[in-house]
Amino acid sequence: MDKTTYLRTKLALFISIISIGLLLSCSKDDNNNPDPDPIVEPLNDNSLPSAAILNIGVVEKTDDHVKFRMDLAVFRDSKNVEDNLKATNFIIDSLSIHGYTSLFNNDYTQLVNGSNTGDYAALMLLDQSGSISGTDPENYRLDAAKIFCSNLGTNNLVGLWSFAYSNYKQLVDFTTDTSKIIQEIEKLRDQEGGSTPLYKSQYEGVTYAKDKASKPNKAVLTFTDGEDTEYGLSAEDVVNHAKNQGVKLYNIGLGDVSSESLLKQAVATNGGFMYAKDARQLISIFGNLGKLLTNTAIYYQTEWTIKSKGNDKIFSGQGEIAHELKITFPYGGEITVPFSFDYE
Repeated sequence: MDKTTYLRTKLALFISIISIGLLLSCSKDDNNNPDPDPIVEPLNDNSLPSAAILNIGVVEKTDDHVKFRMDLAVFRDSKNVEDNLKATNFIIDSLSIHGYTSLFNNDYTQLVNGSNTGDYAALMLLDQSGSISGTDPENYRLDAAKIFCSNLGTNNLVGLWSFAYSNYKQLVDFTTDTSKIIQEIEKLRDQEGGSTPLYKSQYEGVTYAKDKASKPNKAVLTFTDGEDTEYGLSAEDVVNHAKNQGVKLYNIGLGDVSSESLLKQAVATNGGFMYAKDARQLISIFGNLGKLLTNTAIYYQTEWTIKSKGNDKIFSGQGEIAHELKITFPYGGEITVPFSFDYE
């Protein structure tokens, strides 16, 4: 064997040894790092994913930072709660506060099981004001409300009111007969018009739920796309009344709604706030509402720290943070969830 052939043989042997080593290394790494969780695709039910904020509030505050907690359930489609998300799926972009750029750091994200609170009596309060014809031209809210009724458990009760112009209408008293509710929901199609007596309707709905509901778990579910136009009562009046009567507020906002007041109402009464930028999200919201009412939905508990890049004293005193949480999904797409809270 000449020298050139000898060198070529040794080189080939060396390459073979390296290749075997790499294969063994890859095999070892595969054993130590199992395949990622399978991606569960949403149902083809014309819905879009959505989320519900169940609680939000400050847990720590200094002059240079604010730490807050936000609990939220995420809905994959009209039947399923999303439980396949990681911390990296929750994103809050930077925010300008008093002219200084502030960054949000996700300190932790964990999945939590709810504790069953039992049967409920829920009054659906549907906004039929004139603007609805523009924000929900396909009447997704009505289809979604019917889905909620179809998912009603055997021992639960549901009632139906609508509101528009300067008053509310009592359409169906609390019942287990969902067919009656669905018939009345269908009659609301293409019947929008007038202003938005939101707080008046909520206030009287709370009174009705307290007086007429035979279940200890009482709730008013308000859907609206606008702000109150009557000005007789405030959002705080409704909250105080609901807390005194032991009624939870679950608020669903569509489009350019005043999310801050709806969120504060929900959190103050241990209810939930849901936001739909696209009306098709109403289908996944209403489809999973029953799980929120019984507190059987799995939800994410997240904690965040806000810190300014340029001013160490930016959070001295009191103020409000109003921003958006972005949620991305393993199967593609994303949603935005508006949130707000006060600090002092």
